[in-house]
Amino acid sequence: MEAFYNHSPADWRTGFESKLTVESSLPYEEYIGHIEKSGNDQHQYRLIRLPNNLTALCVQDVEAKVAAASLSVNIGSNANPAELLGLAHFLEHMLFLGTEKYPDEGEYDAYLSSHSGSNNAYTSFTETNYHFSVENGALEGALDRFAQFFISPLFNKDRVDRELNAVDSEHKGNLQSDFRRLYRLMSSISNTKLPFSWFSAGNTETLKGAAEELGLDLREELIKFYHKYYSADVMRLVVVGNHSLDVLSEWVASKFSDVKSKGNTRPVVDGHPIGKAELGKLIHYKTVREKYELELQFSLPDLKSTYGEKPFDYISTLIGHREPGSIYSVLRKNGWATAIFAGSDGLLYDGFSTCFIGVTATPEGLENYEAIVSIIFGYINMLVESGPQEWYYQELALISKVGFDFKEKEDAENYALSLSSGGLNQNIPPHQVLSHGSLHTGFNADLISKCLSYLNPSNYRLFIGAQEHKAVECKLEEKYYGVLYHIADLPSHMTSDVKCSPSVAKMLHLPSRNAYLPESLSVTKPATPVDKPATEPVLLRKNDKSEVWFKQDDQFFTPHGHIGLTISSEYVNNSPLNHLLSTLLCSLVSAELQEQLFSALLANSYFYVAPGGGSINVDVSGFSSGLPLLLKTVLQKLKTFKVDAQQFSIYRDEIERMIQSQRQNSPLSLLYRQLGAVNVVPAFDQDMLEGALKDITLDGLQKHTELLFSKAYAKMLVSGNYNQSVALEASNQVLDILQFQPTSRSSINVRRILDIEPGYYTQIVPISDQKCLNSAVVCTFYCGSVYDTRDAVILHVLKNMVHTAFFAQLRTSEQLGYRVGAGSDFTKSGKRMLEFIVEGESNPTYVTQRINQFIRQYRQKLQELTVEEFESSVHSLISLKQEKLKSIDEEFSELWGSITSDKYKFNKGNENMEHLKQLSKDDLLVFWDKYVNEDTAQGYTRLDMQMSSAKIWQPTAEEFATYPGTVIALYGSLCSEGHTGLSIADVQSFVSSADASSSIESLLANLSELYVTKQVPSVSSKVTDVTNTAVVEVEGPRIIFESSSKIATALQMAISRANEAPKFATLSKTNFANIDMKQSPEGIWLIDDYKRFQQTQALHGISVPSRKLVPLIAESALANNN
Repeated sequence: MEAFYNHSPADWRTGFESKLTVESSLPYEEYIGHIEKSGNDQHQYRLIRLPNNLTALCVQDVEAKVAAASLSVNIGSNANPAELLGLAHFLEHMLFLGTEKYPDEGEYDAYLSSHSGSNNAYTSFTETNYHFSVENGALEGALDRFAQFFISPLFNKDRVDRELNAVDSEHKGNLQSDFRRLYRLMSSISNTKLPFSWFSAGNTETLKGAAEELGLDLREELIKFYHKYYSADVMRLVVVGNHSLDVLSEWVASKFSDVKSKGNTRPVVDGHPIGKAELGKLIHYKTVREKYELELQFSLPDLKSTYGEKPFDYISTLIGHREPGSIYSVLRKNGWATAIFAGSDGLLYDGFSTCFIGVTATPEGLENYEAIVSIIFGYINMLVESGPQEWYYQELALISKVGFDFKEKEDAENYALSLSSGGLNQNIPPHQVLSHGSLHTGFNADLISKCLSYLNPSNYRLFIGAQEHKAVECKLEEKYYGVLYHIADLPSHMTSDVKCSPSVAKMLHLPSRNAYLPESLSVTKPATPVDKPATEPVLLRKNDKSEVWFKQDDQFFTPHGHIGLTISSEYVNNSPLNHLLSTLLCSLVSAELQEQLFSALLANSYFYVAPGGGSINVDVSGFSSGLPLLLKTVLQKLKTFKVDAQQFSIYRDEIERMIQSQRQNSPLSLLYRQLGAVNVVPAFDQDMLEGALKDITLDGLQKHTELLFSKAYAKMLVSGNYNQSVALEASNQVLDILQFQPTSRSSINVRRILDIEPGYYTQIVPISDQKCLNSAVVCTFYCGSVYDTRDAVILHVLKNMVHTAFFAQLRTSEQLGYRVGAGSDFTKSGKRMLEFIVEGESNPTYVTQRINQFIRQYRQKLQELTVEEFESSVHSLISLKQEKLKSIDEEFSELWGSITSDKYKFNKGNENMEHLKQLSKDDLLVFWDKYVNEDTAQGYTRLDMQMSSAKIWQPTAEEFATYPGTVIALYGSLCSEGHTGLSIADVQSFVSSADASSSIESLLANLSELYVTKQVPSVSSKVTDVTNTAVVEVEGPRIIFESSSKIATALQMAISRANEAPKFATLSKTNFANIDMKQSPEGIWLIDDYKRFQQTQALHGISVPSRKLVPLIAESALANNN
């Protein structure tokens, strides 16, 4: 396929000058030309190239407390060998697991965590990216560890075998993702000779299985791949910190110059994966969730050279437009669609691109997919006939330029990531390394016309997704995700003969000029200069109807604003039905506003309308000059909304599908939803919401809308580029439009938090999705009141420390799941929580026992913590908390959270800082013993939640009450590995009679003998002990239990704790057996009916403000001014 431009990559040789680092006189080249940057950007930049040809951008942010780095390698799954699919992704995993200089596989994670840092990585088709953030003082050490990934990784054999499980688990966790399933289907039916069509994620079968089948050593192949492709020449590094550019350059040169240069190792793509043979196809496929999707995929040349003119920004915003005359407007009027999107992935691939137009359809829309396609091509034809419109292009260019000119500071890690990834485009010249993604270089009508010419009915294929298809039978199955599909040629009336009806064609036209372009870019500054930005907003008004807060921007000085509004009403959320009606109302209003206000969205002004708690929440943000009008438009629509019967039916059905599809959520998402249902009153679970769906009526929604705003209480925060008079005017506008009467605050349905009495509780919930392979566990320890700021600080420090050790043990060493972590959580009132989380294929009870083992052993690690290690962690956290706010939006979020929580504690950072400075290592031990240590915590309160895959054995309530958790874990491990010949009673008997002093090999051999005896009772058996394996040789089944297996670990746990006293039995003062709850031999209560359990528990009180609220302006003065 022809290219858009026939030119060479950008010139990266001219403009560089040889330099030496200040301290070590290390050579590098520095770009001495002008780097185009925003006038609002206070960073300093230095673009350098090392002798090995690695390019790096050093970024100095003198105010930053958090540093970051990101390295993008221009090698991804496009380099996978055909015989070892997923090797690039597997390599990404392996680089974290030890280097020659830092051989400990947990060293990198531990170092970052101990300095308030984090890290991640990803593999795409043409890129593998590695990035981290860390406290500034620890940046050099982090860079040193990071650089070794690309110099001397170890690829230890045992770690190769273990990390395969993580790759496999990651893939299995994505099997039910409709997004990934569609992407994989699109790839699989592309040109099979090209890497784009190959399975990219990898699993045990395509890596270990394939290697064994071919007689290859997987570790050796991994090393070959690394040495072949990981070249300094295809790497882009970005480092952000508060250190000088000289220091950052010194560190980059000293640590990354040893990365080997192997030349340009990017794979060369010959041909387009979606060529003539793949185009003109109609593909029906089955989705996991109930949804109706259409996607047109077009074949395009490589678009990277068009980064400056951005022709597809022009095209995609027009196709995705929502105002009258657009595709969306016509489809919505017909009741055929609820959303449309368009775009290109031109920056993701090398050598080719694709463009997509997607429609979120209704069931009726799916039946009329041919008409939808004809409307899309009718609109494209209108664009071609109208010709490229320079005025529209210039509007887009202006919006981008203004956004760039007043660009606010980003999170350091995200900024580094975006710069390193974007820097891989070889067409971008050095002076545009910062601006290439934002600024338009000029209107090019010919280029736009050429791009449009590819969006023709002979150059696409159509994907139609739904759970069921009436017209076709989906018999074909994609190999790795199991997507069922049907493929056929598109009929001629959808290709060469496609026609849009004349009546519809008349409805399609270009949008009008954008009325929401910023009218004023002037910045309102405080009347008198401020030495230090204010940390609190001002309460302008407080009465029986509302409270109005105001925070003028006194540190960012950009023409941006942010206005938040909560309208609290007793009718928002006081029943499952009203919860659904409020959700439906906000969905319908948002849909109408999307059509009415799409130009505002294009102009970077945003609105949000949604229910939350006992309120309807409205949020507008963007350029300050247009926000009052935007808020007025949203509120008028809310107040005067009249329900359209057609749209009511569409969105009512969409909400039903959304609720029902939640059963296909990930186990971890399901688990947190259930955890919330147990802890919060009222909380509406899946069954309650599904039960209320039948009661939703059009009349009921209209009446609900009127009731919502009959009596209410409003909270409002106006922040950013405004003065007090604008804030008061906006608040008056709210009251004038909504016209509600005061309501009693006590009548508003406030969520209360359960005050669970001391004890150990667990709930086991089966996952209804029969295809879900993963399970999830969260073990929650309740750790004191949310109002205790000292405990909160201790918990924060502790969480940072424990996460690294927990991840290293359960994820890296034991491979119990892909998503593993320790964290803390809290609610508006109630208690803070320390949580241990695992999602994976392992049996949940086994995982819980391993978490228990970790917790029992972790106290010793706390005791062994050196003073230096402790102080380093605390210092890093102090530094992190001193990080300045980066934007008006970030400041708004912090202030608004304090207001909506009813705590009004705006300056808690200073209080937290004081607690941190006074903290000692002993405080951590005292906290651990007070809340987490099962042997010492007098008020020990713990809730375990298990979401269990249908493919995993789980105990009945009677079995839970009869057998210890360790025995259940052992039996579950046997079942998970296919050894179902024993009963759980057999396992209990074996554990009870086992000699605890025996070696694990001997115990495994005896268990194997028991298993075979139960299977083949008439056959005598011979037991052979070996060092690492117990083998049973019989005239029948041959069973092998490895001493490194989960079965062995579970057996050791069961025997070591076989005679343990039921230590949790006396924690709870309530005998829950009287409401039919079961208690395990250890004293753990099984929550079977959580609502009944809730009724036995007290509730925490609601938040009490930390201050008396006194408005700045008396109500009488406001009345006189009005």
